[in-house]
Amino acid sequence: MAEKLDPKEVASFEEVLMGEVLTNQALINLLVQKGLLTEDELLEEIQRIRG
Repeated sequence: MAEKLDPKEVASFEEVLMGEVLTNQALINLLVQKGLLTEDELLEEIQRIRG
């Protein structure tokens, strides 16, 4: 039988999404600061992935 989750321990969709957004932005910032990636390259890659 499935175990019930404690609502106090479950993150909301918004909390999870915000964590992902902040993590991605931090990684992008570091890659750009270190000269490993330009913002244009990032935008091109996003467009390529989207199809």
